[in-house]
Amino acid sequence: MRLKSSLVATAAALATVVTPLIASPAAAASGTEATVSTNSYYGRMAIGWRLNPYRLDPIQITAQDRATDGYVVGIRLITNGENGHKVWSMRTVPSGRTSASWSTHLQAGWIDNAYFEVCKIGAGSGVIASCESSAVMPNPFDDSSM
Repeated sequence: MRLKSSLVATAAALATVVTPLIASPAAAASGTEATVSTNSYYGRMAIGWRLNPYRLDPIQITAQDRATDGYVVGIRLITNGENGHKVWSMRTVPSGRTSASWSTHLQAGWIDNAYFEVCKIGAGSGVIASCESSAVMPNPFDDSSM
């Protein structure tokens, strides 16, 4: 029994040391983050950029409605890359709540940059009244050698 538990412990220790050595640099990840803040709303996205395959993973999204003004707050990701300019689905803070958070990922080929918009949307009409864009978050990986 002692030999078996000793072998298991040795294998676990070896896996801890060897796995980082085997991991490909192409699978590396780097992150960017931006916020938008006004008296009426707040939005934040933190994006993990990955290579091989190209992914935004994870994408942590937070939106907050700071005003009781008849509008709901929405947030949407916008990317530019090999698949062109893409506006992704709007996520809204549910009625009756002041904030919401989501975690997701996106696999859409090479993405040069990303940003997001935080929008005020008419609660009854669903019409976007106004949006404010975050700073552009460039892809932290240099693709000039590809």
